[in-house]
Amino acid sequence: MAVPVGTAGEPPLREGPSVDPGKPFIPEELTPLFHTASYRELTEAQRLRYNQLQALYFNEQIMVFETVLGRPILEALLRAPSPLPARLAEGVRQFRDEEQRHTEMFRQLNRNAAPYLYADCDFQFVQVPAAWRAATAWAVGHPARFPLFLWLMLLQEERSIYYSRSYLRSRRSLDPSFVAVHRAHMADEVGHVRWDEELLDVLWRRARPWLRRLNAKLFAWMLEELFSTPRRAQLRVVDALCSELPELAERREEMRRQLLALSRDESYRATLYSREIVPRTFARFDAAPELRSLAICGYRPLPEAVA
Repeated sequence: MAVPVGTAGEPPLREGPSVDPGKPFIPEELTPLFHTASYRELTEAQRLRYNQLQALYFNEQIMVFETVLGRPILEALLRAPSPLPARLAEGVRQFRDEEQRHTEMFRQLNRNAAPYLYADCDFQFVQVPAAWRAATAWAVGHPARFPLFLWLMLLQEERSIYYSRSYLRSRRSLDPSFVAVHRAHMADEVGHVRWDEELLDVLWRRARPWLRRLNAKLFAWMLEELFSTPRRAQLRVVDALCSELPELAERREEMRRQLLALSRDESYRATLYSREIVPRTFARFDAAPELRSLAICGYRPLPEAVA
């Protein structure tokens, strides 16, 4: 039997917003299984539970991005020997502090929603290997050598705004505490996108042409490998669903197979990145020859950019 989110007798670790276990936590069109045939075969109760688990994973993904990439690169920029302009440096300090607040906000939301999962840890689905974490920590500590991470921050934070707007459009059907947290997140992300662009204007232009080309190729590879299609963490969501709902055990492998097949589904990939979702980022791709020529999920240069 599934353990419902927010079960009576399992009080939240700290006082926080109540969570309604009878409501979805995320707009269903933002969940990958929604785009598979398997989803249409689930009952309403099974869809609801998948939705809730996927939302918890989504919050984990935000926390990982902010703790592994966001804050470390901002701190490295503030320590860099080539100082940022004073006004931008002050903005980066505010940016860093807001990222810390966001991490705590999503951490507490997950704990309030599923204390039985998050009482002793922050991550159930996202598992970053130690070697990968160490390599990333070194790379983000050298933003002048690896400005690709600023492109990644811009892309993901602009996409986050689009996702938060989806929460607001669906707010009447979703759990109010999840809507409230994503509303607060969006309010700060608008400023973060602006600072990302200003940082790119400084660091990308400082980089030598060969370094920009290398970073562009690394960026395209990282985006495809880690941020474009369902991978290991989202398979763990399906595993958790089948563990909680044993009647789905026989369908587990098919659901996993269909999730992985989304990597070849261009209609699904277009729901991740497009000119509607990340217009400012794609416009900057158009203006950057190193990125304009690469195959990046959802991106095709405008004809006038190629001309």
